[in-house]
Amino acid sequence: MGSGESRGRAPATIANIGPGFDVFGMAIRGLGDEVLLRAARSDSLEVEGPEGQGLPASFERNTAGIVLQALRRASGVRDPLEVLVRKGVPPGRGLGSSAASGAAAAVAFVRAYPETARLGAAVFLRAAVEGEAAVAGRHYDNVAAALLGGFVSIGSAQPLVLVREPVSPRIHLAVAVPATEMRTAEMRKVLPRQVRLQDAVSNVGKAATLALALVRGDAVVAGRCLEDRIAEPRRAPFLRGFEDVRAAALEAGATGCAMAGSGSTVFAIAPRRALAEQSAKAMRDAFGRHETIAKAFTTHVDNSVPLRPALPKAGPRFSLVTP
Repeated sequence: MGSGESRGRAPATIANIGPGFDVFGMAIRGLGDEVLLRAARSDSLEVEGPEGQGLPASFERNTAGIVLQALRRASGVRDPLEVLVRKGVPPGRGLGSSAASGAAAAVAFVRAYPETARLGAAVFLRAAVEGEAAVAGRHYDNVAAALLGGFVSIGSAQPLVLVREPVSPRIHLAVAVPATEMRTAEMRKVLPRQVRLQDAVSNVGKAATLALALVRGDAVVAGRCLEDRIAEPRRAPFLRGFEDVRAAALEAGATGCAMAGSGSTVFAIAPRRALAEQSAKAMRDAFGRHETIAKAFTTHVDNSVPLRPALPKAGPRFSLVTP
């Protein structure tokens, strides 16, 4: 690495995307985390930015530091590092905050040590999951979307089997981020241990159709397939005003609305920018009627590939399979 500086950025992500619990993830434009690495005499880590308040500023406990330790073990690099995490993704909102920090650290690492790109994307994904496991459990949906961009579908975690596809710009997103925090670890505790057959069939059918609709740019079908009958019904009661927020988005022209990950962010799909803008405002106002302050914005799926150095030959759509 020498005496220079290396930077990595990774986007906010939305996991589950309705019926794709622990399977689907997509990157979104706008929000993101940045990690800066510098050569040092000993490891250190600092968290910067208003979204970083209360997060561990420790190389051993912060997601970024955990990922860097995993990558050093995998690559044989032993250099001590000075790490600066610039938080742009708020924690506890269902936008993959921990995944963004870990992914940004992985991107900064491969840029600092280009020779480690030969390890392959799967090694960087596994390292990112190590960081995610310390916060939210060992799940690939957010970290894969943060590292690979676009839309990802996880067929298996062990062995790792995933598909990555770009999402059409005809898919417009409205996003409302309330001040309320909903921690992933706590929200996993409320999930059912058994599900009804008809609910499982509904989720599988909608998830398969949703994936195709996102890639094809069919916002009407994609929105109609956001319904989740398994996880969201158990989590919705913990988010004040959720049903009213969803109803407001649909009334404003969105074709579908769901929680982002385990919440508290709510997102909607719309076929046109104007309808997405109307839906974002409607969701923000609906939260306000329930005495909850929310920020709202419109965006698209981020189809860039942050981990491009480890995927030099990959096109816009690709698969990863490990033994």
